[in-house]
Amino acid sequence: MAMLRKRDAEAELNLPPGFRFHPTDEELVMHYLCRKASGSPLPVPIIAEVDLYKFDPWELPEKALFGHREWYFFTPRDRKYPNGSRPNRAAGRGYWKATGADKPVSPKGSNRTVGIKKALVFYSGKAPKGMKTDWIMHEYRLIDGKSGNSNKKGSLRLDDWVLCRLYNKKNIWEKMQQKKEEAVHAETDHFLWEEIGSNNQRTPESEIDNGSFADCDETERIVEYAWQQAEGRGVNAFQKVDRVTNIKEDNEWFMDLKFDDLQGSNYSVFGSTVNVSNPDFLFSDF
Repeated sequence: MAMLRKRDAEAELNLPPGFRFHPTDEELVMHYLCRKASGSPLPVPIIAEVDLYKFDPWELPEKALFGHREWYFFTPRDRKYPNGSRPNRAAGRGYWKATGADKPVSPKGSNRTVGIKKALVFYSGKAPKGMKTDWIMHEYRLIDGKSGNSNKKGSLRLDDWVLCRLYNKKNIWEKMQQKKEEAVHAETDHFLWEEIGSNNQRTPESEIDNGSFADCDETERIVEYAWQQAEGRGVNAFQKVDRVTNIKEDNEWFMDLKFDDLQGSNYSVFGSTVNVSNPDFLFSDF
């Protein structure tokens, strides 16, 4: 999944397709944490340096250099109290709480313990009444003062560097990112369809074609001409007008005529001769 990052180690290092970073506990401690603490170059500079205790865990994936379902960070640790050895686990809007027993990490083929692996769960809210989340962190630290400890008097720095692996056990973060991307795509598609629809829509004024409808004056002239032609030639007036305009229904034509204009004339309507000057003229006679 593409994520916005300040640096993209995958692109910078030109990693081959299908590259995966799934180191073992021993590999993380021996080849990455030990080298980081001693200032030696790493096998691959793929782990970001982030003070993760300043952030909520769901803010950290975008700060990673690499990773899709689990993310790796080098981070310092501070003391909870100036003269104590307990680390400050407050982070973002919650805190990390240790769970389970610590696990020693030894080099392959040796019983010598080099580092300690600790599992922690993030709780949202203030201790001790925070709400447990699905964010898990594995913290790797060196023993025997090999983590670059800051031993200055009164310093709150407990370790210069520890290595942390972060993940969400229900993979919620990746699902949330997928939903965000789907929402963005849906919103974009909706916007495009609206744009297409608006371009296809025509205003009421634009829908009126000059050749589609005749204005009132033109209609009156056509009707007058039709009646004159019918009066002089005995042509069926309604059929004549229908051929000329083809606009109105038959029962609407008399709405535009005045009775005085029709007096004293005989017309052929629907095959019958009608004296419209007769006061008893009824259309039902047809």
